[in-house]
Amino acid sequence: MNNSDTICTVVVTYNRLELLKQCLQGILNQSYPIDKIIIINNGSTDGTGEYLKTLNLPQIEIITQENLGGAGGFHTGIKKAYEYGYGWIWVMDDDVEPFTNCLENLLQFKEKSKCMHPLRIFSDNNEVFKWEHYFDHRTCMPIIHHNISLENKDYCYVNTACFEGMLIHRDVVEKIGFPKTEYFIAGDDTEYGILANLYTNVLYTKKAVMYRKRTVVSHKIRPLQAYYEYRNLFILRKNIKSYFPGSFSSMFYKNLYKDCFSKIMTVLKGKEYSFSEKKLLIGKMIKGIRDGKKIYKNK
Repeated sequence: MNNSDTICTVVVTYNRLELLKQCLQGILNQSYPIDKIIIINNGSTDGTGEYLKTLNLPQIEIITQENLGGAGGFHTGIKKAYEYGYGWIWVMDDDVEPFTNCLENLLQFKEKSKCMHPLRIFSDNNEVFKWEHYFDHRTCMPIIHHNISLENKDYCYVNTACFEGMLIHRDVVEKIGFPKTEYFIAGDDTEYGILANLYTNVLYTKKAVMYRKRTVVSHKIRPLQAYYEYRNLFILRKNIKSYFPGSFSSMFYKNLYKDCFSKIMTVLKGKEYSFSEKKLLIGKMIKGIRDGKKIYKNK
């Protein structure tokens, strides 16, 4: 198969069975026909595997693997969809649910972009997740735009990606390959979008919408987040350096330490954190930076 208009959806799931069910329902309800749905089960232990065995739909394929994080899941899924020959690959985590016309509205922009993203709205309060930002390759930090470009326009261009609804064409995948598993979580889609932007205008539109689900509304920093967000900044810097030679700034370290200090102070002052949690999180941040430096030096 190598039909430029065929659609394969890739969903990565891990221990969020109820959210996965809602996500799949949203996919199956799409107004634009989907040819294939590949579900990557990252070793879930909450009954997800048993539930997936009950799905008896010819377009659904289940791949169960050990927990390789979101990065490993999307690597497997995008690679499989590409090898099958599908033209468009629509990727998402299990905690989103696309509106019925989400895919149809994304495809309205296929002449403008081969890598597109929908607007996301938090389902618990209908708040818009203002994702618009521009990645600064000198500092490896985002420049936040707060969706200002969408106030008077239906779409804008960014230079990065998000695996919560990204629709990408196989022509771009052919050039940039598959997401790198070394990230585990955090940063894999950022790099993927940076590379995609070298070959197409990466588009973000408010005409296509999906819900982003939250089981608990919390701003607490998680241990995995504390570690991988900092470690992976160095992986990101290492991986994109060859595309932007000589353009890296000393601001990378200044911004890194400023951000880390800010998060440490947030944890220390946060009444929602116990003493053991504070100790764990700060240790994870520091270890993430140390491990990241080692990875970067071994480039």
